[in-house]
Amino acid sequence: MTVQKFLAAAAVFVAAGSAFAADATVAAPAAASAASAVLAANLNLPVVSITKNAGATRAEVRAEAVQFVKNHKTALAVQLEQYKN
Repeated sequence: MTVQKFLAAAAVFVAAGSAFAADATVAAPAAASAASAVLAANLNLPVVSITKNAGATRAEVRAEAVQFVKNHKTALAVQLEQYKN
């Protein structure tokens, strides 16, 4: 019964959201892009350039993951070691 209520509530929210989204006025595409370009120019955000060599290679990441799995201990194993001492 609670799953049915949840699905009904979700359907109501989706329908309400789409109804409000349909009420938005649509401006001319050229005017909207020009306005956003002016706003973007005035934000003074830092420029971030990402190069292809910025991160680790796939082989390095895989080797790191293999090393982690070899040395990983579960929480239960750590607790048992603490209780031994």
